[in-house]
Amino acid sequence: MLAWTGLLRYNYQEDAERLAYKWLFMITTAFVDFNGVVVEKYDVTRVIDPHKVDAEYGNQGSDFKGVAKEGFGWVNASYVYGLQIINAHMRRTLGTLTPWEQTFDASMTFAFFALYPMNTSNGIQKMFSS
Repeated sequence: MLAWTGLLRYNYQEDAERLAYKWLFMITTAFVDFNGVVVEKYDVTRVIDPHKVDAEYGNQGSDFKGVAKEGFGWVNASYVYGLQIINAHMRRTLGTLTPWEQTFDASMTFAFFALYPMNTSNGIQKMFSS
């Protein structure tokens, strides 16, 4: 959350949106795939089961005997704050559990080539040949 705020303050909106979306996607996917589990810690380097973290005193909420149905304060707050950062299109895409790379990287590439078509005189070839 601190990184998102810092990026926004320095006008790095797209980077803040990307990081917030990926965080929200990880939490949402874990919630859907693992019976509504909202745990205290997540490992952002794990694509599959990011909620399976064994650090310090374990991961509170990951043992189904003591699952916290209401979640954890900072995780809940990060989710609400992240939803405020991403735009409406991203929220809809998050609702379909679509990974960032599958949608937004492709749309950014499309937008780039729409601005700089390869086969025109003002295209990328001319742009980089000078």
